[in-house]
Amino acid sequence: MQYWDSINPMNIRDVFNAPQLPVVEIAREIGTIKLQAIMVKWMNSFLRFYSVNGSMDAVQVADTINLILEIYPYYTQYDFKLFFKMAKRGKFGEIYGRMDGEVIINWLKKYDEHRTIAAETETMKYADRFRERYPAEKTEGVTYPEYIAIKQRAADGDKEALRQLTPP
Repeated sequence: MQYWDSINPMNIRDVFNAPQLPVVEIAREIGTIKLQAIMVKWMNSFLRFYSVNGSMDAVQVADTINLILEIYPYYTQYDFKLFFKMAKRGKFGEIYGRMDGEVIINWLKKYDEHRTIAAETETMKYADRFRERYPAEKTEGVTYPEYIAIKQRAADGDKEALRQLTPP
């Protein structure tokens, strides 16, 4: 828990840059039962933040953790820490008197969408850095919509379009 308390990711980039193992790898190293016990502590500290009519009992927490591990085995401690922080800030929606597994799983879906978009953006930025160094070769290709238009013109008897469709 000391390590858990010491990490403080501020955004998805912090998660991606963190030197962390995914939970599936942690489970392989320390065992699934120990990982689940650790995650119960993480989850309980998160749940204590909320003052709701019905709180989750131990079985609900365990079921929710098992679902999370099944759905998101690639998440790291940083992912969960950032997710809990974002949830507390209301980034995934409001709660109306209940905090349960369904709410948490739905919020994790929203977090995963956010995470995926950030990953795609980072990947595109990374790829763009190489685009300047390695410009694409110029080809005489056409896009699919252009191909369809040429094919239609050829069907209408356009000789230039027929020539373009003839293999060299």
